[in-house]
Amino acid sequence: MKKIYLIIFLLSIIQFSFAQVFHVTGKVTDEKGNPIPFASVFLKNSNKGASANEQGVYKFIIGGTTNATLVFRAIGYTSTEKNILLPKDEVLNVQLTEEIYTLNNVVINANAEDPAYEIIRNAVKNRKKHLDEVESFRTNVYIKGVQKLVDAPKKFLGRNIQQIFDLDSAGSGIIYLSESQSVFSYQRPNKINEQMLSSRVSGRNNAFSFNKASDLIVNFYENLMFEGSGLGSRAFISPIAENALFYYRYKLLGIS
Repeated sequence: MKKIYLIIFLLSIIQFSFAQVFHVTGKVTDEKGNPIPFASVFLKNSNKGASANEQGVYKFIIGGTTNATLVFRAIGYTSTEKNILLPKDEVLNVQLTEEIYTLNNVVINANAEDPAYEIIRNAVKNRKKHLDEVESFRTNVYIKGVQKLVDAPKKFLGRNIQQIFDLDSAGSGIIYLSESQSVFSYQRPNKINEQMLSSRVSGRNNAFSFNKASDLIVNFYENLMFEGSGLGSRAFISPIAENALFYYRYKLLGIS
């Protein structure tokens, strides 16, 4: 029996030695060359991802010997895809274009009701139908949370703030960072399952942070949102709840 274990162990070592790992590094910037902090980088058609740091610098590790496609995303920018050639390490700098939304002009008469109210009434009318139309789903989830200080004072109440939070000379720095990847499953009416694939937390979490999708479930088709989420003792009324017109004022800004 010991010989069998020894052979399996040796085969594992040989297989590991032939496995190739390649590093793709670079910087994500905007059209003016400014870094885009915390841009997301992930391997297309997979759940493998990474994120850039505050200076827009990223590092991605890929195993295998085939060609691959990396997808770069950031809020407010158009995502882009880049093909990379393996097997070799590669330096890949990426520039993202700012995403621009154009809304058409809408003319509203002084004495007429804003067209937004008719849109909201239709949404409320179909609320229950959309709430019940999804029986179940399964999805991959990536969550990233950052707490950052900008231009903090050097001292507060006699304590060295920059030293406590390890800030730079300008009083700026990240004090908390959390990232997680999970597989989230839902089955109506309230069956929820979340499998955590990876989780990383660093720094001080002196405020609130959500590291799981099941901690923050938002559904506008429910009358109440964030109920029991820990954000507060009271829930929030959905903008399309049955009685939303008593609590909200609506204004149509444009039609795209």
